[in-house]
This record gives sequence, structure tokens and C-alpha cells, in this order.
Amino acid sequence: MHNARLLSGEQFVPHRPQSLQCLPHLVLGEIDEPVEIVFPRERRTRDPVTNLGVIAAMVSDLVAAAIGRGAMPLVLEGNCTQAVGPTGGVARACGSAGIVWYDAHGDMHTLHTTSTGLLGGMPYAVCLGWEFADWREAAGLLKPVSASAAALLGASDLDVEEEAALSAHRIARLDASAMGADAAARTASLLAPCAAAAPGWYMHIDLDVAGPDELPGALTPAPHWPTRTALVASVTAAARAVPLRCLGIAAYDPSGDPERRGARLAADLAIAALSVA
Repeated sequence: MHNARLLSGEQFVPHRPQSLQCLPHLVLGEIDEPVEIVFPRERRTRDPVTNLGVIAAMVSDLVAAAIGRGAMPLVLEGNCTQAVGPTGGVARACGSAGIVWYDAHGDMHTLHTTSTGLLGGMPYAVCLGWEFADWREAAGLLKPVSASAAALLGASDLDVEEEAALSAHRIARLDASAMGADAAARTASLLAPCAAAAPGWYMHIDLDVAGPDELPGALTPAPHWPTRTALVASVTAAARAVPLRCLGIAAYDPSGDPERRGARLAADLAIAALSVA
């Protein structure tokens, strides 16, 4: 069994203990005390990318240290911009990083392709070295994630520019529409050829990949989504297929989920990944 350190971003913090209370008992055997990442006021600047780099560096330090002592970090992220830090931590601890990215969206925009300027639509592109090298390098990801060590699963709402980027690079892809009853087998087949492309992998799960029934109140609901059963099976298969070293779960807003369905989903997906990693 692995130890795990719960590292938090922002929006997950208020409901972290309730939503993931089951993890020590069902998965991990023992668990470290959670660590909340707090962005010091005195380090804040007018530049949001600089600020994100500072936060990414703080998360990267803790992730790299946890992996170094044999633990499996679980990072609870307020939104997908927080994925850059854990990826950097894996790269620092393992030499380089691969990414399995579950998301209804691609998060692969750059300043040249975005129509909104939303930084939340860019973190995967940052990790891949397509934009904001300063943000990526602050996280300790000095060498971008190779497209041959990258996968996007569960997407159903991709912009034209993101489709073009996926066509231009060798990024493994399994769309939501293809994640049916055989999702586990398809996931394993997709990831098997690229698993050796990086010695350590980060798995990122934006909960919007599960659709609005499983994640009520999501700000960016997907047009299509896999069933809960198919998603859990895919995550389990992915964790078996690659040398997983860190799991990140993003974008849960408890204010729109009074029944805590999204929190239970997050716990189930964490269990699926960490119980086999």
C-alpha cells in the first residue's frame, strides 16, 4: 500500500475531509496529514501567470518530496491551472513526466489560439511546452512533456484549434463518445504503446469529464460524457497501464452540489487510481 499526501488547491479545501474521508480505510492503509497550499499575500503580483508559477513551484516541491520518500501524492486542485505544479513535481522526482489527462475539454489553447484569454484553457499546453515557459519552468518542468508521453481521455468539447493541435502531435486520444462498455480495454490499448515514454506519470482528472449528472453545478458542463462505470473502469486501466506517480483531481465546487454527488465521484475515482497504482 502507498502512503498519500493530500495537497490542496483552492475550491476543494472546504469539503476535502468529508469527500475523501474514506481514502485511508479503503485504499491506502495509512495517509499523511493534508497540506494546504496557501499563496502568501506578500508574493502576489499583478501578473496572473507569475502568480500561477509561484503556486506551481510550491506544489511541485511537495509532490517531488512525497514521491522521493515513496508516497503517492493526491493533489486536490481548485481548477486545472493547478495541474502544472504536480507535473513538474513528477518530472523532478522521476527525471521526466508523462500525463494522462481526463477532461471534457482539451485545455490545450495558447495565446495564439484562444478566443477568450482564459488561462484555465491552457494548462495542458503549458505542460507540453506550447506556451508560458516561465510558468512551466517555475514548476520544475524544465523539459516539456513529450507528445509521445501524453494522452487526452474523455473529451467531448474541443475547439477547432485544439483539434488541429491534436492532429499535429502524437498525443494519444480516447474521446468520451468512444468510452463505452469496453472503456477499460480501449484505455489499456491506447496507453500501452506510450507507457515507457516517461519514467513517471501524472494523472489529471477534471471532474467535468463525468457530465452534469455526476457533477452538478459544473461551470463548464460537457455535451457528452461516459457513464460513471466506464469512467471508473478507464481510470483503473490507465493507472495500471502507466507508472503513475501522482494523481490530481480538479474543479469541484460544493456550492452547486448539495447532495455531494461530485465529492463521492472524486472519492471513487481516487480509489480506482490509487488502489492499483
